[in-house]
Amino acid sequence: MSDSRPKPTSTPDPAERARLGTTMSGANARHSIETLIGRAAVERGLATRDQVLAAFEVLKQIPKEERAAQFVRVFTGRGVLTAEQIETLRGWIGDESDPSSKSGSSMAGPAVTAALSIPGYEVMKKLGAGAMGTVVLAKQLSLDRLVAIKLLPKKFASDAQYIDRFYKEGKAAAKLNDPNIVAAYDVGRAPGGEYFFVMEYIDGDTVFDRITVKRRIPEMEAIHIARQAASALKHAHAKGFIHRDVKPKNLMINKAGVVKLADLGLARAGDDSAAITEEKGKIFGTPYYISPEQIRARDVTPATDIYGLGATLYHMVTGRVPFDGTAPKDVMQKHLRDPLIPPDQIAPNLSGGLSMIIEMMMAKDQRERYHSAADLIEDLDLVAAGNAPVHARPKIDSPISGMDSLGATGTDEVVIASMPRAPSPWSTPMGIIVLGLLAVSVVGNLLLLALTLRGGK
Repeated sequence: MSDSRPKPTSTPDPAERARLGTTMSGANARHSIETLIGRAAVERGLATRDQVLAAFEVLKQIPKEERAAQFVRVFTGRGVLTAEQIETLRGWIGDESDPSSKSGSSMAGPAVTAALSIPGYEVMKKLGAGAMGTVVLAKQLSLDRLVAIKLLPKKFASDAQYIDRFYKEGKAAAKLNDPNIVAAYDVGRAPGGEYFFVMEYIDGDTVFDRITVKRRIPEMEAIHIARQAASALKHAHAKGFIHRDVKPKNLMINKAGVVKLADLGLARAGDDSAAITEEKGKIFGTPYYISPEQIRARDVTPATDIYGLGATLYHMVTGRVPFDGTAPKDVMQKHLRDPLIPPDQIAPNLSGGLSMIIEMMMAKDQRERYHSAADLIEDLDLVAAGNAPVHARPKIDSPISGMDSLGATGTDEVVIASMPRAPSPWSTPMGIIVLGLLAVSVVGNLLLLALTLRGGK
């Protein structure tokens, strides 16, 4: 095996990470909408912290009264975010920045409760917000149970594409019935015009929350989480669905420790030819956890979700994402081209078995990953029991070149070492004998020729 594997780089300690957070908010004395957009971009994986901080440093050089007006120019000009991403983040952060709508409040705030009326449900409070909507806690009156209701932002209520994606999420979830997938109950449009999606309420946290608190999740806990997530993927894949956005924030954990795969907004049926045609050439996913085939806008398979779960598991046990960079494009380039630092080089206490599993999950070539979630589960169970995995094997490093650049459509090329030259047939024992006989024959013929010439004189 080669010793040329990349070495782990140093990561900021907790004090340094706290300093970075302070610096980000320090771009403005108060939490302006621009500061919140920057934070949201980092949290959702649209940009890295370093990239956002660098952009805010540029803003600091601009007169204070002009910063808000120059925000879009600076962030788009430096490639931090696109104008569309900024507007999307601005749309839902507007509600989030309203003190009366914080998730910790007893009521959701005027924007959510006063104007919201969904027959059969009593809205209680706001739970959170994302680029594709606000989520509120409500009580389903008929069954006297708590549910979560996702609301499509009003700014998208007239956009057919967003509405279609919103309904697809609900319908996809409704076709999946698994204890490790957030259950779907209803989807529709309220009398006030709001599009809503009613789902199972998960009282707990996410894998992202646990990474934030613990930095590194202990191996056995990480295996327990990954196994349940793999079980959810096994069910979804059996039903023909590819999630396409497996990441720490989409793995929820309830109070009983049950993992729930959430957010099927990007899920797509493998045989949905219309969606395949419509999405051709487009990139879907989160940069830190996206697979190489998604970056190249190629066909996705169950192996795509296994890569995303592998990147998530890597983050869990090492405390860092597999690939980082100053911009999303840089991160995606690394997913395509850079060798993965084996997780046990970053977390020395990690077992070799789990490290091999993660490396196989994150193979750049789909054909080298686990063929199914069932195979992955088998290996996770073996390692949890203290045994070696049967599908994952130690990887022999080979030089890699010719990797496609971002958006390329060519085939990955692996440089294969020259095969050893076959021995000459004349160097074998039989060859030596043949050469000897030929030599004797030549000498004999020469002597015969000499005698014949002498006799003719």
